[in-house]
Amino acid sequence: MLETRAADWGDKVRIIGLSLDQDMNALKTRVEDRKWLNVEHYNVRNGVCTASEDHGVRGIPHVVLVDTHGKIVFKGHPS
Repeated sequence: MLETRAADWGDKVRIIGLSLDQDMNALKTRVEDRKWLNVEHYNVRNGVCTASEDHGVRGIPHVVLVDTHGKIVFKGHPS
């Protein structure tokens, strides 16, 4: 979907991936294999970030949609 909708979305959508992987190499490999090159990726298992706890992540994938005003409009599993 990222590739097919990128032209429609332009700069109106920003996609950020938060990885729960313990191993940075696993994250890098997954990003390259799946060609998720238009997504900003961050590893949250760095001992500092609390994003997964803050947003109640209980499974993967977990989606948080934020509108242009910073309001969370959806949290949960994408399906």
